[in-house]
Amino acid sequence: MLKSKAISIIDNMILGCLIVYSLTFLIPMPINLLVTAFVLGLVKLFFVRPKIEIHSKHFYFLGLFIVCTMISVIFNENASFSEYRSYYMSPLVAILLIFLFELTKKKALILITLASTVFFINGIYVIYQFYIEGNVGRPVGFADGYMLLCGMNLLILPIIFTLSLSKKNIHKYLRWFFFLTIFINIPAIIFENTRIAWLALFFVFIISICYSIKEKIKKVFMIIFLIIYSLCCFQVSPSSVQRFETMSSTEYKIQSNYERILMWQSATNMFLDHPLIGVGIGNYHDEYINKYRSPLSREDQWHPHNVLLSMLSQTGIIGGLSYIILFTYLYYKSISDYKKTRNYITLAYISALTAFCINGLTDCNFVGHNLKEITYMFYFITGIYLILNKNVIINNKNKR
Repeated sequence: MLKSKAISIIDNMILGCLIVYSLTFLIPMPINLLVTAFVLGLVKLFFVRPKIEIHSKHFYFLGLFIVCTMISVIFNENASFSEYRSYYMSPLVAILLIFLFELTKKKALILITLASTVFFINGIYVIYQFYIEGNVGRPVGFADGYMLLCGMNLLILPIIFTLSLSKKNIHKYLRWFFFLTIFINIPAIIFENTRIAWLALFFVFIISICYSIKEKIKKVFMIIFLIIYSLCCFQVSPSSVQRFETMSSTEYKIQSNYERILMWQSATNMFLDHPLIGVGIGNYHDEYINKYRSPLSREDQWHPHNVLLSMLSQTGIIGGLSYIILFTYLYYKSISDYKKTRNYITLAYISALTAFCINGLTDCNFVGHNLKEITYMFYFITGIYLILNKNVIINNKNKR
């Protein structure tokens, strides 16, 4: 009886941590709530040893990624083990948490509803900053930086949008709230002026519409509405129109674009000079500044603004290939599952995964410098997907 009560208390404490995390993921916190929840889960092991069934190879490929990237640390003298642990190892607690906490669809829906509430409020505040405060540059609301907001937008909003289209599985009032969150955040995202977010969300929203709505007329209507509404939002923001017009420019005067080209060239040269194990995790900045920075560069960069090039330059072909294999499997398994089940949860995950990977084309949003919060969220969402899609089944009835 005492064991059951202790387990219940710990589970409630873990859920409390996850609830607070779902309300605060856009702002800096003095403690990492996912790590706290994981530690509480370890305490729970004193009272119960769950029976675990794994019906996928996710953790094999994740383990391969961790081992291969560790090789770069071991065989590079100046590689930073502390940075490797912080950016590559520590975020794993977010996916391992699923083995220590009984996560149900109801609990997952509570967490995504709270996250939707955060985006709803933050979107309103961004619009307020734009119209009332006159911030026409990069308003971010309450978020701790525009790149963090961009990463979280591209991980969570595709899920919210897909759920808003799921008539049979989500209560209609909740669906309307999700749709209202998207409605508020479309102008907010446009005003935030992060171009990769525009491209990624438009692309994955189209995917969600095409696979969630059966009637062709409704599909066309929804897509046309999305386009017209977005164009109207652009019209009230000349700075956003200007950003959009420079999206494909490679001219030197468009600094953000041209700088990325220079960074990609530098990272490529770094990889070609160290093809097997790279320059070592944590060494990118020193190597870039001292050896590989272009004379035309105007910025001091700590990463190449591209996940694959970051992996190749720091961990070589060994780490870079393991990253490619990991994400190839994530796509393969989720798409295979969706073909079999047509499950809205799987479609939501595919949408989030796609937006996440598109973001990785122009930023280091996965195990990247100063953006590890996004990696935590990515692993957390992947863990929720594995549980809800029954790729991982946990039986907590096997008590000690």
